[in-house]
Amino acid sequence: MPVLLVVVAYAIGCISPGHVLVRRATGLDLRATRTGSTGARNAGRAAGLRVGAAVFLLDVAKGVVAVGLAALTGAGDVVEAACVLAVVTGHVLPVQLRFRGGRGLSPALGGLLVAMPVAALAALAACAVVALATRQLVAAGLAGAAAGAAAAWLIEPGWAAALITSAAVLIAAAHLRRPSGQLQG
Repeated sequence: MPVLLVVVAYAIGCISPGHVLVRRATGLDLRATRTGSTGARNAGRAAGLRVGAAVFLLDVAKGVVAVGLAALTGAGDVVEAACVLAVVTGHVLPVQLRFRGGRGLSPALGGLLVAMPVAALAALAACAVVALATRQLVAAGLAGAAAGAAAAWLIEPGWAAALITSAAVLIAAAHLRRPSGQLQG
């Protein structure tokens, strides 16, 4: 059952609302615009604030659903953390989009909200502080991922924290692979 939950979490992560909604709204392939990311920020730039907000909410929901399934089965903290990593992996490396997806922050947030809510709040707080202080979204995303991983180690050191940290490393790699600019002022 745990392996099936992780596979399902990856498949859920592969669902790309940004790719679909931007294609419907504009006819564009989101991967060919600006940063090339299929995430909410790039979707918002390509198709407007409403589409960007919808993509954000749907991407967070992917994490909630993927990890929520594991939680509902009572699979345990390690399997829930493995599902966080799997949904982020599916988002960043979706097989149907030739492994060119988003950066993983939104599904990670959704997954952490279920698996480790305190870690999710730490990630959000760090992201907000760095975004406001530096106006750099890449730095804010990296700070959020790092804070979520650090909080996971404080909350539940061991395999679950190691899996959350692996998701943070994947998020960092995705950010560094496709850096973007500053916040619009």
